[in-house]
Amino acid sequence: MKQDMHYFGVYALARAAGMRVGAAEIVATASEYVDGAIWDKDVFLEDGRSVLAEMTAHKMLDFKNADREDQRRVWLPFHFLPGAEGKTPTEKLLCRKNSRIAKTMVRRNTALAAEAPYGLHLMGITAHVYADTFAHYGFMGANHSYNAIRAGSIDLQVSDKGILDYIQGKAKGFINKVVSYGLSQTFPLGHAAATTYPDRPYLRWSYIRESDGKPVERENPKDYLAGCKAMHEMFQAYLDKAPRQGESGAARSWKDIRQAVKKIIELEGDKQTRIKAWKAAMREKRLFGGSTRVPRYKGPAWSASIDDLEPQKIPKDMDNLPVYRFYQAARIHRAHVLSNLLPSNDVIAA
Repeated sequence: MKQDMHYFGVYALARAAGMRVGAAEIVATASEYVDGAIWDKDVFLEDGRSVLAEMTAHKMLDFKNADREDQRRVWLPFHFLPGAEGKTPTEKLLCRKNSRIAKTMVRRNTALAAEAPYGLHLMGITAHVYADTFAHYGFMGANHSYNAIRAGSIDLQVSDKGILDYIQGKAKGFINKVVSYGLSQTFPLGHAAATTYPDRPYLRWSYIRESDGKPVERENPKDYLAGCKAMHEMFQAYLDKAPRQGESGAARSWKDIRQAVKKIIELEGDKQTRIKAWKAAMREKRLFGGSTRVPRYKGPAWSASIDDLEPQKIPKDMDNLPVYRFYQAARIHRAHVLSNLLPSNDVIAA
């Protein structure tokens, strides 16, 4: 998924569940920031304090993607949560849509978030991981032959010829960059062999898996709509535990907003077109009540708050920096997934 879903979609669904503006903004920013926390710059201050970065993503054209240890620390817990289904270790590592293990993660993180000072940031991370199970299922967050797609087997179904040319051009450009950067060893990592096709809400597509010759049909609109419904329910469950983060008059039932969300998801357009559709629906009060303000994404400001730290500018309450709270939440989430959640479900990956 891209920013249209991880930020604007998450913000809209949190507000539709009844979350207040400020809280929903933090949740949505943390959700999108999972794709933006790509730097490993730690900060050590003269007074003994420190901020240890938690990388939750890499740029796809990054040599670190070929590092098996890094794949386990980044891609598995944050982007391709293993579903723990099947008989073999390989089958259990596959990301599965709305899996039992994903629902367990949601229940645990929701309960923790209701009490923790980094709770809203954890809810954002959880929203990202949970949403990705509806887009990344069938692939695993490791370099494995199971992710490979038979050459020439991908079939795309879109009605707009211009959009078809656009996404095919994007895919071709991505593959050419991978070759020119000498990163072919990162394939088949995650859904890299499918380029960005799983991340396009409106796309219906199919392919043949190279490992076993099995044809696979994908209906992104159906999957994304199910993901939106699940996140709306997740935010409702959180607000039941943390009513202080709610806003009277904002909430709308899934039944009330389903058609509006479906229309946005099925819109064939580039990322900016899809973002405009989310913004328009929010401002026209088709998704929630109360304030129609749509905050801009402040992820770069979160990064700058750490990058610009100097001795004379160190805030006394540095623990309240949003990026510090994000790192806290990311560290807690990663440790739980790799050391508790997966092993307890017979998945040994770290």
